[in-house]
Amino acid sequence: GDATIVWDLVVGGWDLDYSAEFIPTAERSYTIAVEKSRKMVYGDAPIHNCFIANEQGKLVLSIDNTNSRRKKVAAYRYVVRKSSSILV
Repeated sequence: GDATIVWDLVVGGWDLDYSAEFIPTAERSYTIAVEKSRKMVYGDAPIHNCFIANEQGKLVLSIDNTNSRRKKVAAYRYVVRKSSSILV
């Protein structure tokens, strides 16, 4: 069945690059760029996004803070909701 993945991300003081992609488990499926890479800075509005996965796979959130001197520059959370089918 389908699964809805919902996530939030907020920048905590230093610049970073952020992207999201869905990588299906099936060999013949293509990776989907959910959000293209973009620069985020402190003070940007938090990201709230969702993706509906129609097949098995993983959602990869990439947070690149290599230009930061601090280790923790962002906070995130996520929820996965599986759809339920009701047979009548």
